[in-house]
Amino acid sequence: MQHFGHIKTWVFDLDNTLYDAETELFRLVADRMTDFVATFLKIETEDANRMRKHYYKTYGTTLRGLMVEHNPDPTEFLQYVHAIDYSIVTPVRQS
Repeated sequence: MQHFGHIKTWVFDLDNTLYDAETELFRLVADRMTDFVATFLKIETEDANRMRKHYYKTYGTTLRGLMVEHNPDPTEFLQYVHAIDYSIVTPVRQS
């Protein structure tokens, strides 16, 4: 069991809540998930996109579906899908 008592602050991002949805940041992550699925399962991109959506609908997340059905390294998946350019997220000024 992991202990998290040393962590002082938690940040939970519920996709498109901490950043403007117009940045399409989640679309970039979804594209990376599709790429990972295609490479990992050695299937075409269209098939991988369908599988990604199936895993999400069936298991709640793409990663959970992959883990249940194919047992990938979850760290490898998370590092790959989140390797995107975050510079498109800019501060929002409140008036």
